Amino acid sequence: MNQCGPLTLTRNLISLERGSDELLLLNSFHMRPLYVARGKEQVKRVLTGMAPGLTLEGLKSLFPRDADLIQLLRDYHILIDAAAEKEGFDQSEIEAAVANPRQKPRMTVYLLVTESCNLGCIYCLNGTGTYQKDTLSRMSPAVAIQSVTACLEQIGPQGTVEVAFFGGEPLLQWPLIKEIIRRCEEDLKPRYDDKKIVYHLTSNLTICPPDLVEQIQRHNITVMSDVDGPPEIHDRCRPYRSGVPSHAQTAKTIRRLVAAGIAVSLRATLTSLNQDHIRDIAAHHRGLGGSNSALVPVCPVNSDRKFLEDELLPDPDKIIAGLVEVFHSGIWDKQHLFPFNQYLSKLRPGGRQVVSCAAPSGTMPVIRVNGDVYMCIYLVGQEKYRFGNVWGAWDREMLAATMTALHVDNLEKCCVCPWRYACGGGCPLMKLARLDGVERSPKTAEYGRKIGCDFTKAVLSELLWDVADEVRTSAAGGQPQPTSPPPERALFC
Repeated sequence: MNQCGPLTLTRNLISLERGSDELLLLNSFHMRPLYVARGKEQVKRVLTGMAPGLTLEGLKSLFPRDADLIQLLRDYHILIDAAAEKEGFDQSEIEAAVANPRQKPRMTVYLLVTESCNLGCIYCLNGTGTYQKDTLSRMSPAVAIQSVTACLEQIGPQGTVEVAFFGGEPLLQWPLIKEIIRRCEEDLKPRYDDKKIVYHLTSNLTICPPDLVEQIQRHNITVMSDVDGPPEIHDRCRPYRSGVPSHAQTAKTIRRLVAAGIAVSLRATLTSLNQDHIRDIAAHHRGLGGSNSALVPVCPVNSDRKFLEDELLPDPDKIIAGLVEVFHSGIWDKQHLFPFNQYLSKLRPGGRQVVSCAAPSGTMPVIRVNGDVYMCIYLVGQEKYRFGNVWGAWDREMLAATMTALHVDNLEKCCVCPWRYACGGGCPLMKLARLDGVERSPKTAEYGRKIGCDFTKAVLSELLWDVADEVRTSAAGGQPQPTSPPPERALFC
């Protein structure tokens, strides 16, 4: 580490203050938070004393009583070498992320076993022009097995392919799901015996086949279901297509699975209809026996690139306040509460996020009924984001170009933000869709900005202070709260 050259204050500095004397500093490029329990003003004086061309020794001479503090700021990359420190875009990272020399450790393949659904959710991501919603579409076993095979070919030894049964409502094609699993177990696993195949089901659980429990247990299938709140809320948001309430049947299936010892992750989509009941939703998820609770702001656009009605868009400030309340309520620990558990896994030394979502890397391909491959469930049917078919080669150059465009250092409004390596720029959908007429929907544009920025900063801030509180408890000789083991991986979007 250069001790002689000029220093500078990192441009990636996240600085949080709490109370009269607490300070938390973080260089998001290196992701090592420095917690200052007392002496906030002293630290701020040193940082504001930086001047262009000042060296480490020169700074210590200006603040001779703070030599240890200055070295600590250096060790935590708050003060960095002005010339030698590399903090920025690296095209090689993008190329490595999408390269295909069988190096990936894990892929999740979303199989749209059907694009039909029995519910009529008020915010459905599936557009009628891009998804085959009005016919009972069905993926062939051949397309499904070829999809899994293509992913197995792309991962390295000891890698894992997660087969996610998605839709539409996948349980409308339960016999097909069982056939796909059978062929994976009997044909693919013996051929790829140095790799793993695991299974996931995202379902509204209004359908409960007689052998559902037995099959889930036999094949260790992880399960996720949407429950938008207690019945009076859920039934307004997620009725059957006929308008009949759906909560009772979904809850019945969840309880049946939970009674059999099956972990069911629960997810709520937050709209204006339930934004004032976020704590109630989290408690309802707990009461149903869920293993995780995900509280997810609604996406303001569907796959047809149509905007959600302004009246359904929630207030981001209310969502933030509700999430913070749940975080501190003790209803769920942070390892089992989304989005906190997602970002918690990223707050580790060297864990910078240059793109917020893995989808553009090609590691989460979405396969529709005809075998076409898309990078995201919200982009199905948009030719620009179709990067191949399961029977042919996948367009790696298109993926690399998309990843490059989404890199936080290449986004106009992100490249100057010190939070960018902690958040990765937020969900890329609004950037990818290139929505026509976004200027005619100012509420949607502002909602997207706040959900991408303010929401993410609030979640990260709570987590950073939570880490600081654990450090303070340990330093005081107390016992920090035991950390639960990571839950079973659940797919939330």
